[in-house]
Formats: sequence, C-alpha cells, structure tokens
Amino acid sequence: MIRTYTRAIQHRVIKPCIWRWFGNAKASRLSDNSFRSAFPFRKDPEGFLQDFHETARFRFLFHPRNQKDFFLQLLTQSQPYEEILSDAQDVIAHQFDTLGSGKTFLGEKINWRKDFKSGKEWPLRPLTADEIIDAGNPSDIKLVWELNRFHQLWWLGKAYWVTHNEEYARTFGSLIEDWILENPPGQGPNWFGAMEVAFRASNWIAGYYFFCESKSLSNDFWHRFLKSLNVHGLFIENHLEYSKRNGNHLLSDIVGLLLLGVFFRSTSYGQRWLAWSVRALQEEMENQVSPDGVDYEKSIGYNRLVLELLYTASIVCKKEKIPLAESFENRLERMFEFTLAYTRPDGSAPNVGDADNGRLFRFSAHEDFNNHRSALSVGAILFQRADCRDAAGSFYQDAVWLFGAEGFEKHQMLKGEVAPAGSRAFRDGGFYIMRSGDAHVFIDAGDLGMRGRGGHGHNDTFSFELWCDGAPLIVDSGTFVYTADIQTRNEFRSTPAHNTLMVDGTELAEFSTLWAIRADETHPRVLTWSTGTDRDALEAEHYAYLALPSRITHRRRIELVKSPFSFLIADTLDGSGSHLAENYLHFAPGISLEVSSSQKAIARKGNAEYIVTVSAGDLSVIETWFSGSYGVREKNKTLKLTRAALLPSEVRIQIDRRSSG
Repeated sequence: MIRTYTRAIQHRVIKPCIWRWFGNAKASRLSDNSFRSAFPFRKDPEGFLQDFHETARFRFLFHPRNQKDFFLQLLTQSQPYEEILSDAQDVIAHQFDTLGSGKTFLGEKINWRKDFKSGKEWPLRPLTADEIIDAGNPSDIKLVWELNRFHQLWWLGKAYWVTHNEEYARTFGSLIEDWILENPPGQGPNWFGAMEVAFRASNWIAGYYFFCESKSLSNDFWHRFLKSLNVHGLFIENHLEYSKRNGNHLLSDIVGLLLLGVFFRSTSYGQRWLAWSVRALQEEMENQVSPDGVDYEKSIGYNRLVLELLYTASIVCKKEKIPLAESFENRLERMFEFTLAYTRPDGSAPNVGDADNGRLFRFSAHEDFNNHRSALSVGAILFQRADCRDAAGSFYQDAVWLFGAEGFEKHQMLKGEVAPAGSRAFRDGGFYIMRSGDAHVFIDAGDLGMRGRGGHGHNDTFSFELWCDGAPLIVDSGTFVYTADIQTRNEFRSTPAHNTLMVDGTELAEFSTLWAIRADETHPRVLTWSTGTDRDALEAEHYAYLALPSRITHRRRIELVKSPFSFLIADTLDGSGSHLAENYLHFAPGISLEVSSSQKAIARKGNAEYIVTVSAGDLSVIETWFSGSYGVREKNKTLKLTRAALLPSEVRIQIDRRSSG
C-alpha cells in the first residue's frame, strides 16, 4: 500500500510539476537537428526520413506493403466500399457523429478545444481537474477528447488505400498540421491526461503507416509530425496515471507508450519506453484482471476496452518478438472466454457498469459498441479458438488490420467441433451467466468495482439482464453521460436504476465522486451455484444494509427453468423491524407493460407475453430512461414492487412466457 501511494504521488504530482516547469518549454523549443540527433540515421532531412522509414516500416500492425489486392479484398468484404468512402468524405467535410451527437458540421476550421454540443470551449493553458469537469455546467469534455483521439485517421487511411486518391492524404496532413498548431504541448484540454495523449499517439502512428509513402506530404510535415509524436511519448512518461487503484487509464498509458517505444525503437528513449511498458503491462494484467478473465472495474464496456488494449499490445509484442509471460497470455485467453460467455446469440453484450463507447482503434465510424463479436474474431486467431470464430460469425475488420491476410488464413483453417455455449460461473470476477436455447441471463454477484473504490461499476449488486426470444427483455439502465449532467450521471448508476432490491431508500453505496464510492460494504458471498440441462440456480447474499439499525442482510436466489421458460427471483431480508422494500425490473424500450392486479403484470414483446407475478406487495409501472450508448437515451418502462416488510421477510417474483399466437 505504501509503495502504491508513493508511486501515485511520484507520477501524479511530482513528475507533472517538473514537466510543467521545464518540459512544456523544452518540447516547444525542440529543433529538427536536436530531434534527429537522437537517431543513428543520416542527419540531412531527406536522408533521415528515408532511414527512419526503412527501420520503422514493418514495426506496426500493418504497413504499406499490405496494399495488395487480397488484403484490400478482405477489407471491402468486412466493410462496404461505398461506406469506406462515405466515412472519409465526412472527415474531409468536417462532419462528425460523436457520442450521440448525430452527424454535425464542425465548421471550415475545427475548434479542437470545444464541446460542440454545449458550446463550451476550454482555454489554452494548463488546466485543473475541476476546470475539465466543469461541474454545474452542461458541458462534456468527452466530446472534445473523442474527436481528439483521431479515430478518423483510420477512415481516411482506408479510403486512401482503396482509391489512391491523394485528397485523403492531404486531409490527413492538414488535420495534423492544424492540430499541432492549435494545441501546443501541455496547453489546453487535449494535454490534460496521459490516456488521451496515448490514444491520439496510437492513432497517429496508424496514420503514419497509411500515408508515409504519399507524395502529397512534405519532408517538413513529417518532421513536425514525428517531433510531435516524440513529445506525446515524453508527456505520457511524465504523467503516468498511477493511483490507489490503477485502472484503464494507466493501461492506456502503458499501451500508448509501448506503441511509441516500438515506433521509436531506434532511440534510447524509445527503448526505455518499450522496456518499461512491457514490464508494466504484465504487472497491470495481474493487478486489474482476475484469474478468470474479468476486468476488476466491473463494467462490460470497459472490459471490452481493456481487452482491446491488452490484445493489441500482445499482438505487437509477438510481431516484434518481445516475449510476454505465459501467465499474461493465459489470463488474456481467459478474457476472451469471458467475452464469449457474455456475448448473447444476437451478438449483443450486457449493458452492465459504465459504458462510454471507448475504443483504442475505432476502425469504422459505424461501429456498434454493444456488439463485441469483433473481439472474438481477434481471439479466434490469437489463441486458435474455433469457439470464438463461430461466435464471432465472420472475419471482422479488427482482425484484418491486426493480422492481415495471414490472419485470414489462420481463421479459415480453424478446425474442431464446437459445443453449444453453456452456463458459466466467473467466481473471481463476480459474474454468473445462465443459458438455455433461447435465454441468456447475466448476473452481477460481485463487488461494486475496483476492490472498494467503485470506479466504473454501478450500485448493481444482484442485478441482472435477461435476454430471451432474440432480444433483451429486462435491461440495465446504462450510463448516458458523465460530466454533462452530474445529477443524471448519479441517477443512472444508482440502485433504483438496476434490477435489484433497495431497502428504506438507502443506496448500496454512497457516491463520493463521479467515479468513486465512499466504501463498498456489500461484500457479496455466493452460497450456491448449480447448472443443469433443466435448471440453473444462484443464491447469494450481501451485507450493505448491515449499517442500518436493524442490521439487514439481503439474500437473493435466481433460477432459470429452461423448458418451458420460467424465471424466478426470491429475495429474503433478514433482520428485524418494519422496512420499506422496493424491487425494480427495467424492461427494454419498446416493450409494453401493464399491471393487471396489485400482484400481477403483463409485458408484451412481439408475439410473446410475459406474465410477472409476485408473492407480496404492490406493483406499479413507472417511466424511466434507458441508455444503450453514451450520450443517447430513450424512454422505457420499469416495473416497481413496493412493500412494507416486517423482517425477516421473503418475496418471490416469477416471470413466465406464454405465446399470444
């Protein structure tokens, strides 16, 4: 603990202060000659760039030689040719659809520091965390950061490769030139956190490999580009996001510095970045990912991001012949198994914990962030897993760029019988999955996240999502926004926003910041877990309500009867006295819901009806919000069960399906 605290102080306080005093000015004054002197290359500008390209051209996931007919054929099979060109044309026209904004024109000149939804523009100077969050004002720094991650370079690069139209290269150059001019090192929101710098650097490196052989970009441009990337690496190195509980931010820093280390491997600082990041990568895998492959932030959206960061690093290390520990690779494979288990038959993922649509590489502007099958396509090749290939359903664009034509050949050669996906317990991670032929239940029976800090976890102990008959039936409410609306942010992560039970209006944990709780007192304990051909059952209890005067324990039993479908929730409250107990069941948007009596309700979805019966209390329907993607929300209906419970007390909720013809 002392070591962790000391490391956090060093990297979050001391090093950034030194950088602010000396680093920004030094980076701004770096001359071309000084920059080139760090490399063992010819010192004249043209010779330097030729030597750099010769040594760096095969160091990334793809390279200019990939511009071959078969590779481009794979690309256009994974994304329609017309869509590739349309994405790139939108970038040329400065039109972006960012985090639910809808396609928006950002002007003839992009303002890189402006939240174009609210109009808030951050100043060009070093900023504090309070200034970035801008509490009380309807601004969202994530809109700024998402644009400045430069995912759009992939969309330009793909169009350039399939058309060889130099307009795409010139647009790449103009965007980079404008960004460098408008965002001097250390100034403004785009130099606030190392994670954002790491994401931008990673996508800029991809841009290099798309456009490095273009005749439309001058030597002067490439010098400015490479110098800025060098500054990106120095900034990350001096602003590593260590904390009491390290999370996806530090992993992003590590992977960004790893890619920069590989890119600048000819220099002493590149070798330093690479050596450190390889060590840190393996250390954080042990710290942040449970042995059964679950990211400890307890968010499915962030689990996807962490998986992408880790498998990208693993693939780059393999390409560079940098060994990673067997334990790292084993745990990475377990992460794919977890993804395989939570992926539902329609390809969708549960909406559990925070979700901000985060990706290291956003290969397409049309990506469905709630479909993680593209990750399974990567896992199929990386670990020769036929089950991942079958669940993915196709060779995704992610695999095209990470593995190329060779990856496609490996994908096609995967053999072996694949058994139907079954129910799984991820005991270390705290998630349990029940499956039948037409039902998928995802249950959270673990801590609230980050071993007591909360992080991107919600107040969702014993909550679940129920998918059946081809679509979600009962859903998690989602995330919607972070800083843009703090009250709404807390409502979406609150106990009533989840399919669980609340006692006396008391939250499972008190919120302390937008991404932290004061303490996690749930300490959930699984009592029984069983799975069979006819029925799955989970019983667990948590202790968040021991802090109440009556010292209440909540025990929940969940059963899935597979044929005919029936779903049971039994909640037991142990303690004393009379208490208000409230159960919530959030139904997916588009599902009609009506209460036919105080203890019976009917949900209708397509041609199916679901009868909900309860053993005690009064049912009512309330209007709520569901957010399936960051920045987007829509109305849905929630069934609320209210009762005055004299403890000890039990209530049973049963959901049965009947066909309406």
